[in-house]
Amino acid sequence: MILRYVLIIAMMFVTTTVFGSDRCLTRAYDSYRFEALARAAELPDHLRTTPTREPPDTVYVGAEWDWYIWDLSGMPAADLLPCTVRGMGEHCYVVVENSQWNVTVNQEDVDIVVERFNNSSPGPLPDKGIYEINTEAFGDPPDALDNDPRIYILYYDFQISADGYFWIFDQYPDETQPFSSNECEVIYLNSGAADPGGDYLLAVGAHEFQHMIHFNHDPDEAAWVDEGLAEVAMFLYGHPDNVSSFPAYPDNNLTQWNGSWADYIKTYLWTLYVYEHYGQQQLTWDLVHEPANSMAGYDSVFAQLGFETLFEDVFLDWIVANFIDDEEFENGRYGYIGEDLPGFARVQYESYPVGPVNTTVNHWATDYQLYKNGTNLSYDFDGADANDFAIRIIRRNTGTTIDVSTWVPGAGQAGSFSLPDFGIYYEDAVMAITSISNSGANGYQYSADADPAGIPPISDLTIQNQGSNTILSWSPRPGATTYLVYWSDSPFFDADTVSPMTVTETGYTDVGAVVPDQARFYVVRGRNFTTQSMDSNRVGGEFYELTIP
Repeated sequence: MILRYVLIIAMMFVTTTVFGSDRCLTRAYDSYRFEALARAAELPDHLRTTPTREPPDTVYVGAEWDWYIWDLSGMPAADLLPCTVRGMGEHCYVVVENSQWNVTVNQEDVDIVVERFNNSSPGPLPDKGIYEINTEAFGDPPDALDNDPRIYILYYDFQISADGYFWIFDQYPDETQPFSSNECEVIYLNSGAADPGGDYLLAVGAHEFQHMIHFNHDPDEAAWVDEGLAEVAMFLYGHPDNVSSFPAYPDNNLTQWNGSWADYIKTYLWTLYVYEHYGQQQLTWDLVHEPANSMAGYDSVFAQLGFETLFEDVFLDWIVANFIDDEEFENGRYGYIGEDLPGFARVQYESYPVGPVNTTVNHWATDYQLYKNGTNLSYDFDGADANDFAIRIIRRNTGTTIDVSTWVPGAGQAGSFSLPDFGIYYEDAVMAITSISNSGANGYQYSADADPAGIPPISDLTIQNQGSNTILSWSPRPGATTYLVYWSDSPFFDADTVSPMTVTETGYTDVGAVVPDQARFYVVRGRNFTTQSMDSNRVGGEFYELTIP
């Protein structure tokens, strides 16, 4: 069973208790999934696809029969309750448990569900419904028992805080397994959780439909891969989950699934990132159809698509993208197109020396450390010997990414490096520390030191012409008490050969500078009583704006 946003601890044949928040799940589904697969493997071939219940002769709007309706408040148990088909489209039936009709679900809701499943969506593919979006991105759904290509969407009140699920035992005949089966392709949505015809619950339907499709092609896939693809199904429909929780806890192993809200978001962001950068729908299709699982499945699909990269390499890019989400730097290599990410949690240091600090980072997870307010940074690292660590170093100035590099420790997972340009050419450095290993202790120690702060250069100098005047503006620089404005009619002039204007504000108006057929180019430096910064970015123009790298 794939549930969303409920915490259930469940073991086969053991009565359990629901507890905790409505935003997380300890995934009992894996136990059920492999139990179902094992039981199915024991069945003779002819029984695997032979229904044991009497199916309706004809399915039509208004048809009513008894369905197994699952009580999820403890160990899943089912009651037979009457349900009625309230809507039908080319690819779906909408069924509502009778007690909920015109209580939590009405005809307007049903009509919207039929429309959205068959014809349209509010996202990047507006002329396609959930069925077409999912089958193009992931593959065909199963159809082993009822020989009806339509998907049932069954609404009932779960009576717990969960949104929807796909129940694997419906794919095998009733009475051949520990749990009852409705013997058809059905996804269940909670009519009491949200607006049944609203885009959120419909996106949950797309999520659960992906699970059904994935089961058809690769039933033993790792949970984190399956969940990430189901989250992307919500994105493709047009109503992805809100990016929260995981940014506050990036030290969360990507390849482990515990069912917390942060787990949904980490798998969503990972899968969206690889979707955007490595093949889009061809990637999702190939992942669902790839026999290899987890990281090995990704490696195989990357190779099939012609990318000379491995899971580890993409993971190291992903942890940078999560922090900077920059669509411009290196042609968007470290950015998202479909999401604007919130800031990720980090520890921040602005005085030195730092440490030594003893801490941990989980496998395939990240700790972010931000260093500011110093020059010539030196850094020491010593990690657990049996692990493999890597550090992505992000250099930034006024929030703009200047450089991204990788440092890997040497023998004994230990070593040192220095950033001599820290505080001179850029104002801050981010260390993204990760374990690129499945095993080994996860402890490490680090320390850092830096010389007193200088004045970091201005990197966001802008120019605008208004009438005959040229207006410059920039962000304030830490440590600067005044600013020196240099100009010349040569774009690559040496500022040290020019007499500057001194200003105390973060802007300057060059009166009368706009002259036909003449251009001026500008550089600004920050200054205090003891030092000044390096040159800013250069700008210049006549009746136009021109930025010179």
